[in-house]
Amino acid sequence: RAPQGWKNEHLNNVGIEAEDGKEDRDISLSEKERRSAWARLLAKIYEVRAFTCPKCQSDMNLIAVIMDPEEIRKILQHLVKIGRSPPGINTASLN
Repeated sequence: RAPQGWKNEHLNNVGIEAEDGKEDRDISLSEKERRSAWARLLAKIYEVRAFTCPKCQSDMNLIAVIMDPEEIRKILQHLVKIGRSPPGINTASLN
């Protein structure tokens, strides 16, 4: 993690220095472009294609991020119930 002082100094300085020394503050990436860049970075560093289907190799889209532990537990319990639990999961820990 970056020190708090570094963060305070750089949060408002989001412009990119152009070749002529002037900042270009008109650069704005769409959500899709940011996600795509993040997926490329993960693929490059970890040699993992996070948004590629492991079965058919087609592109996948992120539709949700679930952070609530209780909701995650419910989803995992359902997957265990229908026989599609993730590999290596301790089903006793879900109760």
